Amino acid sequence: MVLVTGAGIDTKLLAPLEERHNLKVLHLPGPLDEARLGDHLRRHVRAYLHGGEERATGGVLRKAGALKVIAFVGVGYENFIDVPTADELNIAVTNTPGAATDAVAAFTVGQIINANWLIPHHLGPPVPGWKNPGEMPHELGARRVGILGMGANGRRIAEILCDGFHATVTYHSRTRRADFERKRKGRLCYRGSVSELAEVSDILVVMVPETDETRSMIDSSVIDLMPRGSVIVNTARPAIVDPYALYAGLRDERVRMAVFDGFYDPDSDIGSKLRRDFGDRLLVTGHIASHTQETMNRMITQAVASIDNYLTNGTDQYEVGNRRDKCGEAPRVTCGQSS
Repeated sequence: MVLVTGAGIDTKLLAPLEERHNLKVLHLPGPLDEARLGDHLRRHVRAYLHGGEERATGGVLRKAGALKVIAFVGVGYENFIDVPTADELNIAVTNTPGAATDAVAAFTVGQIINANWLIPHHLGPPVPGWKNPGEMPHELGARRVGILGMGANGRRIAEILCDGFHATVTYHSRTRRADFERKRKGRLCYRGSVSELAEVSDILVVMVPETDETRSMIDSSVIDLMPRGSVIVNTARPAIVDPYALYAGLRDERVRMAVFDGFYDPDSDIGSKLRRDFGDRLLVTGHIASHTQETMNRMITQAVASIDNYLTNGTDQYEVGNRRDKCGEAPRVTCGQSS
């Protein structure tokens, strides 16, 4: 059996698994809590196509006695799958790098435009009602945009902003992209730390995966360095921006507007306070950046191919983690890192 979770999946794309491996497909749009996910994985599930918000924790994976491969739909698998436990149990984990780059980049640039022009504030009134010229928005070409993370998504966003809007873009990443900088002819430059990036970012775009290293990376020490009236655009994971630091930044008007694709736990005190006190300065969507029909079809097709490859050959080019090292092969570089 192959378990499939997640909404918006064209089940016709799963046919190769039924035809080539005689696997019955169980599609549960979910989301499933850990108990339900564990119960389903017990049922002689050989492959799991993970397209939802489920947490495949170590405890869940230890219940899945027949599981051989998890194909994660997307790149940021770290917060959804306990890969070290999967490695220990010899369960392969794959992801779908590159399949969503155009969708995420286009969505992020769209939200940059929305926030820079304060479009949500102007949807109803027939006239803008500016009290002075200083309240008018700036063209993107006059704004300094900082991008934290220069993986595939970050590079595509920089390309659109530099080439399409003639914006000046600064970035910080674990790896400097010198060749990419040269192609932008002075419109793209590198900063050696997150703090240095914050100091020169009227608009700060967060585009790194959520890991132990990046969680709360944007904290008070970073936000306090940003120019007054700045914008934070986070279409990665909410936890990368510390919610208490964000609250203080909004309260002190250091941050004029914050954009999130996916938000903090609505049951948390700080998540509720942010919405209650600054709802008109938050632009929040429900984790939709990569959810176009075309992108979803590409990701599902790629994930199905990974399951097919693994069940047929015992390997796949998009495998992540260190499981292969146990099998006597060279360790793999983790795919899909965004920074």
